Amino acid sequence: MNKSVAVIVPAYNEEVLIEKTINSIPDIVEKIIVVNDCSTDKTREILENLIKVNEKIELINLEQNSGVGSAIAIGYQVAFEQGFDVGVVMPGDAQALPEDFNNLIIPVLNNDVDYTKGNRLNYSGVSKIMPKHRFFGNSLLTILTKFATGYYHIMDPQMGYTALNLKLVPKLNLHKMIKRYGYPGHLLYLLNLIDAKVQDVDVKPHYGEEKSGIKLITFVPKLVYILIKLFLSRIFVKLLYKNTSPAGIAYFFAILNLFAIIPYLIFRSYNNYNLNGYIGELTFISLSTSIILFFLFFLFGMVLDIQENNRDKNY
Repeated sequence: MNKSVAVIVPAYNEEVLIEKTINSIPDIVEKIIVVNDCSTDKTREILENLIKVNEKIELINLEQNSGVGSAIAIGYQVAFEQGFDVGVVMPGDAQALPEDFNNLIIPVLNNDVDYTKGNRLNYSGVSKIMPKHRFFGNSLLTILTKFATGYYHIMDPQMGYTALNLKLVPKLNLHKMIKRYGYPGHLLYLLNLIDAKVQDVDVKPHYGEEKSGIKLITFVPKLVYILIKLFLSRIFVKLLYKNTSPAGIAYFFAILNLFAIIPYLIFRSYNNYNLNGYIGELTFISLSTSIILFFLFFLFGMVLDIQENNRDKNY
């Protein structure tokens, strides 16, 4: 097995931790592609000094801030064009521990899977290590990401420590990937569209000097909205248009009930009550039946969706 590994380091205002991140990268790595996302601190200066002593580093300076998703997509494309086999993403905040590196890349190097990602939520005592607000937010986003992407076995979707088989780059349409913090779920969605095999790798949670600029009170609702859109898109693009699967048909009837039949019956009930002072037995029965059918179709779709993904071995 003679495969080459490149590390992609997206960096934005990481003057405190970027050197520590670079120095932690294992020797097996042949190229370190750092995408400086128009940092306004001393990140660029530090990297330019590091280049003088580390010939593996290739620095890409973006002229305007494009977002972490965009920086990673650029890094993947550069690594692919240079002929590397595996692209590992290690964010510039030094949260990716080098002792987890081999466990992350081996399944991809062996062609067992196409993409691996770190999972901190299986680590013993994670709730004591990970800040409580992050643990809660991550747990919620894990559930939603399962539906949005079709990878029901994955957890900790926001973990940025990942490894990708770079032969998939031409198939992924990375230029369409969300440019900012919604990118992990969107990348998983794109991987599912091409039936890529994805695997979680348990890693140790690590929080040091890194300071997150994310405000959960605004970040989580935005991401929930993105994941719901991805879920609906996956139903129509993959489960109905591409495959016309039983899961897609079940989900379609669930959506039909939720967005068409139930609202119509609620509107009809409201009109009946205003005109006659009561809803009407037939309307009430129809509304109750539609609500029950929505839950049944959705549950049926979810079960079939899980079975289809397991059958296709997308894990």
